[in-house]
Amino acid sequence: MEFKAAQTVFFSEVLFTLVWLGMAMRLREISHVEGRIKRSIILEILIWFVVAATTILFLTMYPDFKVYNVVFKIQNYHFIYFLSLFQLLTVLYSAWQLEQFWRSLNNSQRWEYKTFIVGSYLVCGAVAWSSSYRLTYLVILPKHLLLLTALLSLGWGLVLYGVLKHRLLNRKIFISRKIVYSFVVPSLLAAYLIGFSIVLLIMRTFGLEMSFVLKWFFIAIGFTAILFFFFSEGLRRRVHFFISTHFYINKYEYRDEWLAFSKTLHSVKTEADVVKALYKVLSESLYTREIFIWLGDESSGYSLFPMLNKHRVDIFIRPDDILIDFLKSHDYLYLNEKQSNDLFWKKIVRSRKDLLNSLNIVLLFPITTGKEILGLIGLGPEFTGGYYGHDDFDLLTALSSQAASAILAARTAEKLARVREKQAWDRLSAFVLHDIKNAASMLSLLRENAKEHIHEPEFQQDMLEVVDDALKRMGRVEKRLKILKDEIKPAFKRIDICLFLEECCYKLQMRLPNMEINIK
Repeated sequence: MEFKAAQTVFFSEVLFTLVWLGMAMRLREISHVEGRIKRSIILEILIWFVVAATTILFLTMYPDFKVYNVVFKIQNYHFIYFLSLFQLLTVLYSAWQLEQFWRSLNNSQRWEYKTFIVGSYLVCGAVAWSSSYRLTYLVILPKHLLLLTALLSLGWGLVLYGVLKHRLLNRKIFISRKIVYSFVVPSLLAAYLIGFSIVLLIMRTFGLEMSFVLKWFFIAIGFTAILFFFFSEGLRRRVHFFISTHFYINKYEYRDEWLAFSKTLHSVKTEADVVKALYKVLSESLYTREIFIWLGDESSGYSLFPMLNKHRVDIFIRPDDILIDFLKSHDYLYLNEKQSNDLFWKKIVRSRKDLLNSLNIVLLFPITTGKEILGLIGLGPEFTGGYYGHDDFDLLTALSSQAASAILAARTAEKLARVREKQAWDRLSAFVLHDIKNAASMLSLLRENAKEHIHEPEFQQDMLEVVDDALKRMGRVEKRLKILKDEIKPAFKRIDICLFLEECCYKLQMRLPNMEINIK
């Protein structure tokens, strides 16, 4: 073995010793029963840097070992000697901390960590044997290095298997999704440039040269892919879905979605505004392109909101529909969920599957406040190919309850406005009728006494005053009616005649059950 190879081996042993010592200190911190031990990460990194720099200095400037027929001779009480002693003390300390850590685990945790502990003890035993032999005989044999390599490979393999199988490094790290999403494009660009550089390095190693056309062609392809990712909404959403489902505990940031919806609801005044805000939040958070929203109540039925579904046929759901009965006793209706024991769910699938399939709906979620259903949310399948789960149901529960409160507030405000308008109309009508009644009464009295007293000058004077007063009263009535005329403006709205007639017929049948109405 060459001299430079020996330097590399010794330096790698120093790095291993530092890493193993850090692990032992971490185990001591975890298994400490009385209280957590404070550690200074910066101080540890500084010590590691000083030890590594010192090792490089002694291995390059003051080597204290010699090579005789591929056998390493170590001088007594020199740097390599103390390095082997430090390595031996480190693995012994690590073995002690591993034993303390094993004692602090309960039975279920021991089952998860047993492979890790066995692999770690194998590494400690191999390194302890190697260091002890060096300190005793002051030599390093090549066959010992080969055996040490095999033992360390087996030990590290057991450690890696235990970590991956039981996910021992699975820890909660709170990082905002927005930061991760914004880091995707730079990461892809960096990965592409690194890969391209590695290809160039390999080609130069084998004496190959990349032509001018091929080099710039690959560069153009890379930047085109980045631009395609930047402008493709569907591809970005798929990447977001992959990140959210593989690197986060929850599929959604419930707090962010709830705050965004709350911020949008601050400026809404009508049910239409609430539905638009709900549709916006759902389309930005959920991974589906099919979103339908019905509004109504349990007495008049539910109508599909037309402004968000211009290319769809409006479908009216009656309050006695089997879908409404199912949602009154269940939290949601999910067609892809296997509910073999629920006969009601099977009945729904058989009777209303055609309706749901015509709209490509797989999930129907109620908008409820208390026990009253104010609307329905229909969702199509996810374009990622995934299925709806508890994260989706939790998000829909939070948003639908908030939307229900906003819809109820909008309806209450609308009813209050109508009541106030009616009160204003009644008050105006009372004034108008009062003036008309007074004018009519005076004119009626005038008409009754005119036959007897029309020739009297005093009666004629009173008659003129009565007519003037009646004209003044009618003038006030005309003025008030003109003001009311300016305030009344017709509101034009596009409606589906067939749907309108069906709703009217349904309301008539509710009041007149014996009446039979057919629409053709």
